[in-house]
Amino acid sequence: MPAMCARQRILRAAVVGCAVLCTWPALALASNTEESILMDDGNLVYAEPSHVVSTLEQLKALGVDRVKVSVVWSIIAPHSRSTHRPKFNASDPGAYPGHVWDRYDLVVRTAHALGLGVYFELNPPAPAWATPTHKPSQGYSWSQEPSTRDYEQFVEAVGRRYSGTYTIPGNQAEPSQSLLGLSVPIPGITRPPANPSAAVVIPRIDYWGLWNEPNEAAWLNPQWDHVSSTVTILKAPALYRGLVDVAWTALHATGHGGDTILIGETASRGWILPTPFVQALYCVGPRLRPLTGTAATDASCPTSGNRADFVAKNPGLFDATGYAHHPYSFDVPPSAKPPFPGEVTLSKLGAFEGTLEGIFSAYGRSHAGGIPLYLTEWGYKTNPPNPFVHTSLAEQARWLNQGEYMTYNDPYVRALTQFLLTDDPPNKGFKPGTRQYWSTPDTGLLNIDGSPKPAFGAFRIPIWLPSTRHGSRVTVWGELRPADHSTNQAAVIEYRDGTTGKWTSVAVQTSNPEGFLVAHVSLPARGKIRIAWYDPATRAVYHSRTVGIG
Repeated sequence: MPAMCARQRILRAAVVGCAVLCTWPALALASNTEESILMDDGNLVYAEPSHVVSTLEQLKALGVDRVKVSVVWSIIAPHSRSTHRPKFNASDPGAYPGHVWDRYDLVVRTAHALGLGVYFELNPPAPAWATPTHKPSQGYSWSQEPSTRDYEQFVEAVGRRYSGTYTIPGNQAEPSQSLLGLSVPIPGITRPPANPSAAVVIPRIDYWGLWNEPNEAAWLNPQWDHVSSTVTILKAPALYRGLVDVAWTALHATGHGGDTILIGETASRGWILPTPFVQALYCVGPRLRPLTGTAATDASCPTSGNRADFVAKNPGLFDATGYAHHPYSFDVPPSAKPPFPGEVTLSKLGAFEGTLEGIFSAYGRSHAGGIPLYLTEWGYKTNPPNPFVHTSLAEQARWLNQGEYMTYNDPYVRALTQFLLTDDPPNKGFKPGTRQYWSTPDTGLLNIDGSPKPAFGAFRIPIWLPSTRHGSRVTVWGELRPADHSTNQAAVIEYRDGTTGKWTSVAVQTSNPEGFLVAHVSLPARGKIRIAWYDPATRAVYHSRTVGIG
């Protein structure tokens, strides 16, 4: 359909009453301000500057609120492959080679100009000089018992550079030749100032994550020690507790104490399941009571069980903005129950929230509104391209919308993060056609060649119907993700019955700050339904998925 004709029909629907459809705009008591985040390091950290800029522009047009970026310790650290620590002030960003910051400066400055938020996750790999030299029994050497002292200084350096007061000379405002062999002028964003000697202030970062998936051996190890055939002592929770403590101190020391600071970043399954991991992290047992005696010693916890003392010594655990988690459910819909007790997917968020609230209550730190949850990685691999995955392209689109609806209805969820924008290429280090070859993430909204999957449109305009049976009051949930959320946003719900083949439209409006809408419509017979939205910037009409009504 020509865009102008569709536009006229959408605008006309906004001023006429309903015929077949009757709707009541409504806002559920749910996560109405849930942020939309997207993470794709391949497009934002490891790409050429011009591609980074175009990706950020695309994400802004798609309606993403914030981009999550891995600030990789070993990328920034000098002599990261050496086992001998170089002599330098690791807490001073100026002590690092200037070019190591280029890729992050580019993301921050471009995103700032576009009005996108940025979320820095302070991640391994660690430099070799910040880890033990012996071979790890689990995982990789670059994630083995990282030095908390060195991590604290690394976090402090990042915190100082992105404090909002750190300046660089004007002649360094462009991406340097040492980044990727390119120097790309970005009109209106990183154009050199008239006076190259003038100082340029780097925009502030106020959103932080501490480490990645500490319950996975690849990211932090050892995860545990087998004391005997029947006794296993968890080690990773204590290691992570130490990293949180020093990172919390470093961020506060650099003026970020009032920022959004997230802890956890746990994998849904992991070597240690999230529930036992978080219990050990907070030094409580299965009944959520503080550990004492031998059990406390084994978990590297205080043996006295003194609750006030533990809270005072671990402020990052109790005063962080929220708990971050990656609730992947892999090849099953988000509503499916996971196979392992303690595994935390979207369907288990309620139980996990209960665990967190129980822990905080045990230490006298109950939150009236519950512990905020930030879902900071999530997505579905697809077949195609991955022949070893069961999720089809259509299922990916449908399950993403279902998951978004589920998190919208969870009052504890503050953000949901799509991982990725574009499928990662296969791992060419392995034989084509093998599982190892296809081991890279295929969770993108776009194929490797940049062409859209059905999930791309489904992400832009989500739609979900809790029940797809026709009737006098059918609930339609959706989101106008790319719309201007500073004002009222209008769209139409379109319905086509199974006999006439004609679409009937009715206007819906929302003033929700994230573009969420809930409407109740009368669908007298079987057919199809979708949401249509007119973009005044591009003069294009975008549709949600088409949902069958039975």
